[in-house]
Amino acid sequence: MATPARIPVVALVTSDSDRYVLASVSGQDSLEVRFAESCEEAYTVANRMAAPVILLDRDLLGTEWKTAVKSLADSPHGPCVILMSGVVDDYLRQELIRRGGYDVLPKPLRADQVTPLVKLALSYWTSAPKPAVQARR
Repeated sequence: MATPARIPVVALVTSDSDRYVLASVSGQDSLEVRFAESCEEAYTVANRMAAPVILLDRDLLGTEWKTAVKSLADSPHGPCVILMSGVVDDYLRQELIRRGGYDVLPKPLRADQVTPLVKLALSYWTSAPKPAVQARR
């Protein structure tokens, strides 16, 4: 599978500064960042775009991050869910991976960390087996 010219990324962020960083990266790099306001919206947009990467803010209001990661990672096209967190440690990474997530991106976001991690996730996504899509009843 060829790498798309622009990588579709869905982002759920809480802080304006992180949103600004992602918007600037989207304007300068090969990322096409679409912002969502809820997990439900992110799920819908990610599936419509076939986005290989979803950025999820751990501090998203009204949503428990562990449940959100599991739900988003179980999307039909099997996106890599990257958790954005002010706390980054081995325990968090293990919990994230256990729920189907890909990696943790430290907050506050820095442009020089976002693009390399998203491209690494895309590389993994293109080579990973995709989940079987179940028929709707």
